[in-house]
Amino acid sequence: MSALALVMTSPGFAGPAHAEPVQVKPLSVRSVAPMGAEAAALTAKARGGQARSALAARPDRPARTQAARSFYELQLNLCNSGKAGCYAGGQSIYEGGDLIYYLAPDLVTLNEICSVDLPNYLQPSLAEAWPNDWTYSVFYPALDKPTGNPITCTNGGTYGNAVLGRVPAALWQGANGWVGEYTTQDSGNEVRTFACAYAVGDHLSCATHLSANSEPIALTQCQALMFSAVPYIRSQEGISGKTVVGGDFNLEYDTSDPENAQNCVPSGNTRKGDGDVQHVIFSNDFTFVSRSLYGLTYTDHDGMLIRLTKP
Repeated sequence: MSALALVMTSPGFAGPAHAEPVQVKPLSVRSVAPMGAEAAALTAKARGGQARSALAARPDRPARTQAARSFYELQLNLCNSGKAGCYAGGQSIYEGGDLIYYLAPDLVTLNEICSVDLPNYLQPSLAEAWPNDWTYSVFYPALDKPTGNPITCTNGGTYGNAVLGRVPAALWQGANGWVGEYTTQDSGNEVRTFACAYAVGDHLSCATHLSANSEPIALTQCQALMFSAVPYIRSQEGISGKTVVGGDFNLEYDTSDPENAQNCVPSGNTRKGDGDVQHVIFSNDFTFVSRSLYGLTYTDHDGMLIRLTKP
């Protein structure tokens, strides 16, 4: 793995006059090959997904198999570190995974999960929703500022952010991971980070969780991601457009507030939010269709589904 690269705003990319640098490095992607519908059903049964079975039986489960041009992004903050007041003994991972299976999104941006949650339940949930397609995930932990080590969860994994996605088998060309740390951090002990993945030829996605202690710093971090890191990754991959960034920004949309979430949206992009601190920013080669919120029992944030179409 290469060392972190300190990158500045890309030349010619319209951004803040003093955009912060950000540290970015490549990271391997966890890819899962298509398993087929029969194997997916056996896998679900073996894992004892009672809630999964109940969701599968619902007559209103969205039919995604024919939606060739649709692109659904699901934003989830699952509060699973074990150290916050919203922690519910790991139940949010099952609830979130079942929502992933039920909605069958193309992309999930995840905050406050643990590294073991992805292979144990979240990625299998997406793989079972799309048994004939490839899925991928990239996880990157938040860091403990005094030690520089990853923050640990009570379930034994490391705590952080992830992107989880699917690509139709006929379009799969592999995926490349990119992760990083913000140069500007608040006074707390958590070093805020981000995780990105480029599904080659299909889309670029990123997930992040920004400062909870300072809105000005959260905005600085958001601008570093959107005006520095994302353009840098695009340039390294030789791509433009088809980019979706989601997360808990700890910023609200408020035009009277200098720390308005809209202030980290580059030209050529659109933002949609949950009316609180979760947002999704996507490049304008996607077309916005609708937004839905899903109340969750075991975390303090709604699930937010953004329905898009793409070329």
